[in-house]
Amino acid sequence: MRLSLSWAIIAVCLAAGRAAASGMLVPKDASIPPLAIRHQRVDVAVTDGVAETRIEQTFANHTDRDLEAVYVFPLPSGAAIADFAMFIDGKRVSGELVEKGKARSIYEDIVRRMKDPGLLERMDNDLFRVSVYPVPRKGDQKFELRYSQTLDYETGLYRYVYPLKTGEKAARLLEDFTLSVELHSRQALRAVYSPSHEVGVTRKGEHEALIGFEKNAAVLDRDFELFYGVSEKEFGLHMLTHRREGEEGYFLMMLSPPVTPPGGKALPKDVVFAFDTSGSMQGVKIEQARKALAYCVGALNDSDRFNIVRFSTDVETFRGGLVSATASNRAAAVEFAHGLSARGGTAIHEALRAALSADFDRSRPNMVVFLTDGRPTIGETETEAIARAGIEVNAGRARLFVFGVGDEVNTVLLDRLAADHGGLCRYVRPEEDIEVKVSSLADKLSRPVLAKPSVSVDKVRVSKVHPRELPDLFAGEQITLFGRYDGDGHVAVRLTGAVQGETREFVFEESFPARAEGNDFLPRLWATRRVGYLLEEVRLRGEQAELKDEVVALGKQYGIMTPYTSYLVLENDDAYRQHGIDRAAQAPAGRRGGRGDSIAPFMSQDGGAPGVASDESVIPMAEAAAFGAVKSYAARSAGPAASRPAPRVRAMPGSAAASREVLQRESGAGAVDLSTAIETYKRSESRMEDAARVRRAEGKVFYLVGGVWVDGAYREGGVEEKVAFGSEAYFELLKRLPALRPFFALGEKIVVRFDDVTYVVE
Repeated sequence: MRLSLSWAIIAVCLAAGRAAASGMLVPKDASIPPLAIRHQRVDVAVTDGVAETRIEQTFANHTDRDLEAVYVFPLPSGAAIADFAMFIDGKRVSGELVEKGKARSIYEDIVRRMKDPGLLERMDNDLFRVSVYPVPRKGDQKFELRYSQTLDYETGLYRYVYPLKTGEKAARLLEDFTLSVELHSRQALRAVYSPSHEVGVTRKGEHEALIGFEKNAAVLDRDFELFYGVSEKEFGLHMLTHRREGEEGYFLMMLSPPVTPPGGKALPKDVVFAFDTSGSMQGVKIEQARKALAYCVGALNDSDRFNIVRFSTDVETFRGGLVSATASNRAAAVEFAHGLSARGGTAIHEALRAALSADFDRSRPNMVVFLTDGRPTIGETETEAIARAGIEVNAGRARLFVFGVGDEVNTVLLDRLAADHGGLCRYVRPEEDIEVKVSSLADKLSRPVLAKPSVSVDKVRVSKVHPRELPDLFAGEQITLFGRYDGDGHVAVRLTGAVQGETREFVFEESFPARAEGNDFLPRLWATRRVGYLLEEVRLRGEQAELKDEVVALGKQYGIMTPYTSYLVLENDDAYRQHGIDRAAQAPAGRRGGRGDSIAPFMSQDGGAPGVASDESVIPMAEAAAFGAVKSYAARSAGPAASRPAPRVRAMPGSAAASREVLQRESGAGAVDLSTAIETYKRSESRMEDAARVRRAEGKVFYLVGGVWVDGAYREGGVEEKVAFGSEAYFELLKRLPALRPFFALGEKIVVRFDDVTYVVE
């Protein structure tokens, strides 16, 4: 059974619709919803902390009549309109800037009409507005807007935000969404980081960078956020923190080497390339492997040393030991690569021993690039014995970078080898090109600037830091560390590592505050990484109660899907109704398949858990305690207990065993999916899509039950205040308690516990 359902995709499917995004075109005819966005293009130029944003939006009028409408755009705090262009019948139309006081009432009207509470989070913004007539029938209307702003600067980091998020009814573009940011700085650029989107970053020297994001039919469900830091130091270190009063804090530390190696030269390194040439590599795979190996050899620097290990039934080396990467040696190595042919079995054990026992120079960065498309069939074949042998011979502590080609590899073995030797494991799927994957790693590894780095913090206790072992630092590559901290104050952060065999130390002054309310994305990102590392431990070294319990606790507290999620099966339709669950609304989501970048492999194609018959109705919920809050509210809202029979609720049979079975899979497409998913969690740097029925807001986890977002902290009893969505009382409550806005922005129906009062929006 292929495990491929993505909760991220489910969330996207449920969020389809024509709601507002950063700018919206609202017809004056209240019976017509806001017009769909055909495409949106955003270009940002930032120079020394001043940003100019240019937006192009095109809206589609699918009706068969000309429309009169109003275009509104929420401006970020402190932004000033620089230009606006819209032409009607050849005439340029101008708009007006509406300040916060008047803008609030406009927002309230739109919230009521659109029934989209996501706009609540824009109510303190200025508003740009323009009347439009006609918006042509079956035609498009284009807007161009340009504004400038001075970026917030704190703790060495600039922060840029482009407003996209709407809340409950996310906007799906009909065509493309593109966003590019050009950074220019007189000081050297160091950290560049987006917690909201998976962006591409291209460095153009020390003072320029280009950041890009592009997606067709994108769902604009969260604001775009970008941080960047500047520093003239040899290495950049920048931090973000989040801490609630009375709790341990969270931190994100960004380590940023220069784009160009100091002195213009990368550290000399020792590299061994071990490539599988067994019979299963015949055809396209061996041809791609030859090209990949030739590329890797060509990417070596003159000061490097290298060797090649070819393995199938036997093991053969290019040279008797590591040789200098001279022009003649590289040319000979390329000839050796071109002569590779696929035949025989797979002697992984002997190949690994040969590669890791090379005569490495310990004063240099030492690396092994290991590529195989199969499982061990020659010599030692047991995972534990092979892993143990690798540790025994790796006296130089070389980092091991593993490529598994295809789906028939032993993923547990390959992941274990990468984890044991401080490297990483990547998989080349059948439809992917080996050369492209391997060459991209070769480019990264070509310019090391700090070997065996470590970070220590004075006076403040840091814990549960991920990654646990820092990789070597390469020019132009950034490393992010997430962790917890206890204590506070201004402290020294020390980065140490080896340069040309000598230990060097770099000291930075940073602050760990006692309270930091911003950067509320940090807790979930930290927890996601923590879950990834815990799952890896379970998978590679066996399930232990304390590991499983921590995964479950993190999943409950931070709303993260894990393989230990409970699946509650109710006996019949009446039971679902008594629990406030609309099966008609929920079942289609569980049938939507597709591969995504979430923790998809823990789910089966049809939305159930592995091993569940297709005719059973499975509702994925959070673990036991969280479901208690949901069940409590659902039971209360269903009416007096005496008027209904007690529903029978049973846990899915064998769910714990099914979770263990999934985590222990060694080979096949599902095993590769699983390995990739865990790696995604371990290296998560931006917000993953929320699950369809689980959302986080301001540290709280909410669960969707019968169309109501229920606070996981809800319990019956105590003070309760009810308001109707969109009523005067609703907006008065938000004026009195603006801290409720992030919770109310989740949807039209909310149950939230705040300051010992339960607020119910109906």
